[in-house]
Amino acid sequence: MSEGSVFENIGRVLLRIDEIKKRFGCGKNPDQGVSFESSLEQVNAKQDAACVPEGALLAGDGPESEVQTQPALYNKIIEVASEKFRIPTSLIKAVIQQESSFDSNAVSNKGAIGLMQLMPGTADLLGVSDSYDAEENIMGGTRYLRELINLYGGNLNRALAAYNAGPERARVGIPDIRETKDFIASVLRKYDEFSQYSDEEGF
Repeated sequence: MSEGSVFENIGRVLLRIDEIKKRFGCGKNPDQGVSFESSLEQVNAKQDAACVPEGALLAGDGPESEVQTQPALYNKIIEVASEKFRIPTSLIKAVIQQESSFDSNAVSNKGAIGLMQLMPGTADLLGVSDSYDAEENIMGGTRYLRELINLYGGNLNRALAAYNAGPERARVGIPDIRETKDFIASVLRKYDEFSQYSDEEGF
């Protein structure tokens, strides 16, 4: 290979690196002490908060979560529910992600419906007339979660246990049910992940 060809190849590589920097830099200036390599590692391992587009929500059960864009309408509803019932948006999103993966038409094999998987009887008690309606479902589900948190003196684990297995089963503690224990662990993990993209305080 000629000397000219080597320099041409190096030039193409440098141009490609510049393109990658522009694509993944997320506004960070390399002169500010953040190396391109470390920035790229952060992007690959977990989306930098500054890089997350508006309306992006975290998804996935594995250690490496994906970021997926959900309808902006849900975010607005979640914000209203969060303010009204004093529940962090991160926790509401975690429950929705776990229960339905943000599918407003989801129906479980037990008959739970919608984004926050409300059972018909629970929906009636909460004044939810249409569990498939995103706003009614999120407002009702968030209200229910707030009532459970209050019922158990702010103990989130107990509240989540009751949300999954019912208040009766969680009356004396977290029931020894694998599904319920897995539900709690998964929601708490998602809550932590969503919280990384929010500066709000807990409930």
